[in-house]
Amino acid sequence: MFNSATFATHVQSVDAAVTNHDKGSSLEELSRYLFNCIDGIEVRETNINGPAEEVDLLLWNAKTTQVFQPWDNLIPVECKNWSTPAGAHLIDGFAAKIRLKHLTTGIFIAANGVTGDFVNGDNQNRGAVYRLHEHLTRDGIRIVVVRMDDLRGLNDLNDFIELIKDRFCKIYMHKVF
Repeated sequence: MFNSATFATHVQSVDAAVTNHDKGSSLEELSRYLFNCIDGIEVRETNINGPAEEVDLLLWNAKTTQVFQPWDNLIPVECKNWSTPAGAHLIDGFAAKIRLKHLTTGIFIAANGVTGDFVNGDNQNRGAVYRLHEHLTRDGIRIVVVRMDDLRGLNDLNDFIELIKDRFCKIYMHKVF
């Protein structure tokens, strides 16, 4: 069950984190809290270290919440609490993890968003935004991007679900935010 005070505490932990470890773990904890509040979504594993990849969170999707019905039963989540936008190489790596497991959808939570600006003309194979488009059109891999500013603006769980729905729809319009 979503609790505003608990959510605010998680956001404060992300904002106060100083070390790389604390930055990463606080964003993962915030993400875990939000996803576990959604009906039919359950964080099944965290920090999965496979032979060729690491996944921060692995969600089980029982497909009971409407926005998640067209998604896979397993949803990988990558969390990057960096001071700069995440680059194309990180999107490519995450897409490779999704493809390797024969999945189609993942969630990329990047504290400061991702690089590139496909919508405004930066479509010269530069930036993560362009790579998101490429992975969709070439392989059908859908990656939803969420920023900390998005999360700070949430008032309740429905806001989070609407954010995910909006970002999922915008993938097909080649928009990230």
